[in-house]
Amino acid sequence: MRKPVKFALAATAVATAATVGVGAASAAPAASHAPTGTEYIQVMSASTGSGPASVIARGVFTAAGQVRLGDAKAVTITFPGGTVVLTHKQAHGSQHFSPASCLSLISQSGSYRITRGTGRYAGISGHGTYQLSLEIIGARAHGQCSPGRPPLAQQELLRLSGPIER
Repeated sequence: MRKPVKFALAATAVATAATVGVGAASAAPAASHAPTGTEYIQVMSASTGSGPASVIARGVFTAAGQVRLGDAKAVTITFPGGTVVLTHKQAHGSQHFSPASCLSLISQSGSYRITRGTGRYAGISGHGTYQLSLEIIGARAHGQCSPGRPPLAQQELLRLSGPIER
């Protein structure tokens, strides 16, 4: 069975935004400001392998991307035009395993901080909270759950939200 995800990313909220120029009156020079607001990031995976998970960010910016989840304290989300890197810290978590059904239910929550960005996301900063839900149906061998075998099915949902600034 796949090792439970320690993610505090993923939280994991990533944000990106292009700098927006705002013109004042026509006689005044144009001023530019960094977009700020709440960014919502959702990560989904139904893969039992180690491939990347799908990411959708919405809020200050809207983008689709990918991320590889795992035990790393730093998580890199790849969007078209750049990446967002964040660190996370788990605050709460629970795990339940049913030997009768080989079902594992894992729940985590915590906080994250955006540490850096590249490309379009250079200079991005932010922080927030995350919620992770992971359900795994383990394989069986000889009528027993077999943790040494790949799981039969897995669904992972990670939601991040928090303020960002670029």
